[in-house]
Amino acid sequence: MISFRYHVVSLLAVLLALAAGVALGSGPLQREASDGTGESDAEALAVADTRVEQLEEGQAFDAAYAEATAGELLGDALDGRAVTLVSLPGSADATLTTLSDMVAEAGGEVTARVSFEEKLLDVANRQLVDELATQLHESVERKVDVPAGASGYERVGVLLAHAIASQRAGGRPVNDVSDRVLAGLSTADLVTTQGNIDRRGGLVLLVAGAPYGSADERDGAGSIIATVATALDEGSNGAALVGPVEAAAPDGLVGALRADPTAAREVSTVDVADRVSGAVVTMLALAREATGESGHYGTADAADGPMPGASAD
Repeated sequence: MISFRYHVVSLLAVLLALAAGVALGSGPLQREASDGTGESDAEALAVADTRVEQLEEGQAFDAAYAEATAGELLGDALDGRAVTLVSLPGSADATLTTLSDMVAEAGGEVTARVSFEEKLLDVANRQLVDELATQLHESVERKVDVPAGASGYERVGVLLAHAIASQRAGGRPVNDVSDRVLAGLSTADLVTTQGNIDRRGGLVLLVAGAPYGSADERDGAGSIIATVATALDEGSNGAALVGPVEAAAPDGLVGALRADPTAAREVSTVDVADRVSGAVVTMLALAREATGESGHYGTADAADGPMPGASAD
């Protein structure tokens, strides 16, 4: 009997094939059809429209299938676990909503929502971050253990880990130190909170968007998020960085973290998180993070295959 997991893996493979087909259809294959048959622009446009409709139908099937089967596949993977959801610049509201809903489907709860602003990931603000990290550490009377010699971003990461995460599965209440750290970062326009934080999550889910900015800005943002995500992982039961396929490019945040030897060992990644099926994979990755195992899942660029337990070969 074919396993349920096999069906999901097969579905992911079909989605990748659909995406590749659209890329080819709008590129060399479309040009060859037009050049070789004398096809009019109107006819070529009609063919392209049909292909787009087919892709949309395939994506609708993906979403419906994943939604219908998520409960059976996930079970209680995140039962009783509190999750902090961190939106990064460019992350889509629809993706954040789907991921939040999927946490609940897996038995967990999003207890804190935080946004990292572009200013935090802009390497041009390195001096500001360094000075603010020093001031915040002193303001909390050094109740947070920051390693000696840590960089500004390392210190901010450790402080953030205390403010929004915990090592208790069900999370911990926000305390005075958390309030001071978040207030300081918010005043500097580096971090904002979405509503009240009920509890600091035992797991941290960071959600990226597509790459943005100049080459230097993308490179700097990748390095910064790898540093901060590693600190969040160390201060919790586990962290994952997820995003759309574009984020897995070398200049994307997911791609940058995967290229960082230290961060890649500690923090999981998923590069299809903008799909419902990718949200399911994200929950499985978080569940594995909670057991101390990290992995990288999604497309062919993901070292550990489309999902936990599925070979990349």
